[in-house]
Amino acid sequence: MAETAPTTYTPPAATVFTELYYAETESGALTQIFGVQAIPSPITAKEDITYRTLESEIEFAVKGVRPYEPIELECIWFTEQYNALDDLAEADEELWFYLKFPTSQKTVFKWRGSIDVAPAEIALDDMLKTMIKLGKSTKPVKLTQLPA
Repeated sequence: MAETAPTTYTPPAATVFTELYYAETESGALTQIFGVQAIPSPITAKEDITYRTLESEIEFAVKGVRPYEPIELECIWFTEQYNALDDLAEADEELWFYLKFPTSQKTVFKWRGSIDVAPAEIALDDMLKTMIKLGKSTKPVKLTQLPA
């Protein structure tokens, strides 16, 4: 049994330097969303389609479809960023989103979708935060780098 990853694998990376961007058009200038606390995966696992038969007490499954799930993330509250994102949400136009992993991973996910923003829960002894909800109207695709 192998105890270490093959030497041809990219070394593991921490989540530090993961970045989230948006652009108003696919070829438009990228704007970074700052203060991100966590980002759910833009790609969800396929849901199983299950079935049973009279001849068996076992339930079987085949792969189904990937369910639509919006991406909800908390960010540190920056008034200027909140106002800019709120303006985009109020315009109700779709944006392009880019989720960039740390440079060593050479992975960027890109998709098109909606944005909504609201103040997050205000908790005792915590930072003020923003809750951002990103929709998906296209399938997230994997790139090796951000667009130039």
